[in-house]
Order: sequence, then C-alpha cells, then structure tokens
Amino acid sequence: MKKIVLFGDSLAAGYYEGASTNMLDEITIKELTGMGFPGYQIVNLGVPGETSAEGLNRVDQAVAENPDFVAIMLGSNDSLNQSATPEEYAKTMKQIIGKFPAEKVIILSPSYVDEQVCADGNNQRQQEYVAALKEAAGEMGVNMIDLYHHMTVYPVPTEFLGSDGLHPSEEGYDFIGALIARDIKNKLLG
Repeated sequence: MKKIVLFGDSLAAGYYEGASTNMLDEITIKELTGMGFPGYQIVNLGVPGETSAEGLNRVDQAVAENPDFVAIMLGSNDSLNQSATPEEYAKTMKQIIGKFPAEKVIILSPSYVDEQVCADGNNQRQQEYVAALKEAAGEMGVNMIDLYHHMTVYPVPTEFLGSDGLHPSEEGYDFIGALIARDIKNKLLG
C-alpha cells in the first residue's frame, strides 16, 4: 500500500469544531480513489497549534514514514501569533521541504481567515506568509497549493470555514482534500 503523510498543524490534523478528526484523511483517499488511484493510506502527523519551527523539530518523524507523498501544512500559527516573520517562516519551510525528494512534496499555504470571527486573524498578514512560502517553494522546486487564493476566488470564502473562522468546515475539508488529491494525480501522470 502506498503512503501519504499529512504533516503540519491543525489543518493537517483535520481539526473541526473543537477536535481533531480523520475528515481530511478520508476525503483525500476518497478523491484519489475516485480519480482512479486506489491503494493509498494516510499517516496523519498533524498537531494543532504547531508553528513551522515546531514542525522542523519533528519533521524526522515524517521522514521516517518514507512516504510516497507528503502534504505539508504549516504557517497559519506563525501568522496568527506572529511567532516568526514571513522571511523566518520561509527559511524554516525550506529546511522542512529539503528533508524530502521534491517530487514527493505538496505544500499548502496558509488559508483565508474570517477576521470578523477569528480574533487574531489578519488576511493581509496571511497573504504575506503565502507570498513568502510561494517564493520558498519555487526556490526548492516544489508545487504550492495556494489555499488563500483558491478560497478567495470563490464568492463566499467563509463557507470553507467552520464556526471559529479559522479551521475548515466540512466543505472546506472537501475542498482541501480534492486539491491534495488533484496534485498527487498530476504528479503521478507526470
């Protein structure tokens, strides 16, 4: 069986309405199977509240899984609590990305937040972290899924968010799982 590691913060952990779930795991597998790519298992290494620096401290756990693909979701906590500047965040993410062969890596950017609900949310700051990650991903030769962009081209991006204005709703996880599966499909088809 082939293996996908979901590595990162609460988004990777499938955090929904106050608890970690297997929602993102199940949706990603369902989407891949529906696209004609069955036989994958998910190893979820998401830790709610984690920053990129904390992710770097435990990335060897993900490397040890020897995944076929790794989806890395870090940055929202860096932005929300300003634990790192966008430049420091990008530098840390390059170190994390460098632990894996580029062809196995899927990077997901910080997402849109509902500033009316999420007290620490600041979309201008989120976009600064997204831009820093995009540059880092380009330098490392890996694809980045720009969640912020994908959410905000939709007429009502808050539909992708749960009641806290930060974590995905069920529709949000459906969307993220489909984006991860599509990226894997594109890698497999070359």
